[in-house]
Amino acid sequence: MSFRRPLLVRVSVTLLIVGLLASLIRIPSAATSQNITFTPVADSYVNASYLSTNYGTATTLQVDDSPYVYSYLRFNVSGLGGQAVTQAHLLIYANSASSNGLVAKPVQDNTWGETTITYSNAPAMGSTLATSSAVGSATWVTMDVTAYVTGDGTYSFGVSTAGSTAISLASRESGANAPQLIVSTSITI
Repeated sequence: MSFRRPLLVRVSVTLLIVGLLASLIRIPSAATSQNITFTPVADSYVNASYLSTNYGTATTLQVDDSPYVYSYLRFNVSGLGGQAVTQAHLLIYANSASSNGLVAKPVQDNTWGETTITYSNAPAMGSTLATSSAVGSATWVTMDVTAYVTGDGTYSFGVSTAGSTAISLASRESGANAPQLIVSTSITI
């Protein structure tokens, strides 16, 4: 009996030490990214030659610098679960080509309506967020808008071009080629 007691004490002390060490050792966590794709809840374009005309139900968006034609897109970003946004990309399908690219700008006023926005009542655009290179016909144009999309919320974009050749873009009504906002988050596991 006296022989078992020291062995039992040694085993107990050893288990206690192993338990303490295990609680002090931190297993590094791994990070993985998750991409969530959003389609616009509203989009339209406005044309300086037709101040009161609305194009909210059209299957295309337009941009031009002469006359001024701008497109507006609004996205509701949700479901990020408080995860940090690591990247956000605005993707727009170009129906036509241009040697000039697209320009994406933030629009702080989210109250514009898809079927009521016109050149006369369109909200102001902010400073340039992203630009693209030349636009090819029947291709997706990708612009990095990470600086603007910071988490769950409503985000409106204005899209324009510096070129005087009109560029036709697919609207949300076009179906498979509807614009997209792809938001990447980092998840710790």
